[in-house]
Amino acid sequence: MTSFAYIHCKPDGTPFYVGKGALRRARSLSERNSRHRRTVVKYGTENILKGMLECSTDKIALALEVGLIKCFRAMGVDLANYTDGGEGTLNPTPESRKRMSDAAKKRGVSEACKQAKVQALKGKSLPKEHKEKLRIAQTGKVFTDEHRMNISISAKKRGMAACHAARKNKRNKD
Repeated sequence: MTSFAYIHCKPDGTPFYVGKGALRRARSLSERNSRHRRTVVKYGTENILKGMLECSTDKIALALEVGLIKCFRAMGVDLANYTDGGEGTLNPTPESRKRMSDAAKKRGVSEACKQAKVQALKGKSLPKEHKEKLRIAQTGKVFTDEHRMNISISAKKRGMAACHAARKNKRNKD
C-alpha cells in the first residue's frame, strides 16, 4: 500500500495540518482532532486545499511528516497538529500536554475504570524493596493538614480509596 505525507490548507493556502497515511486518509477531513475540525467547519469542507506527497515507504512518509511539521513550526505556522509528527504522541508540545491534561481532568475517571483498577490491584502487594524505598523517600517530610487533605481528595477522585481498602483487606486476611 502506498503511503502519503499530506498537508491540509486553508483557502488562502496557509497550511493548518500535516499528516501521514494512505490516500483515503490524506483526502479525508473527518476523524481529526478538535482544532482540525473547527478549522474545517470555519472554512467549509469544499474550501479546504489538500496537498499529497506520495512516498515509496511508510518510514519515508513518517519522516516527511515530521520534517514538514518542524519546518512549518519554525516558520511560525500555527498547526492543528498536537504532536511533532510520527507515531502518536511521542513528543507533544507543552501546550499540547496542557490541553490533553485539561481535557482528561474534565472527563474525569469513569466508574468502570475505577473498578478495573481495583480489580487489577486486588491480591497484589508491593515488593518489600519498593516499600522500603517509599519509606526512605518519605522520611523527614512534613505534610500540613491541608496537604494531607489534598492528597486524600486527589486519591478519591482517582478511585484509589477502593484500591487501598482492597489492599488493607488482603493484609488483614493474611
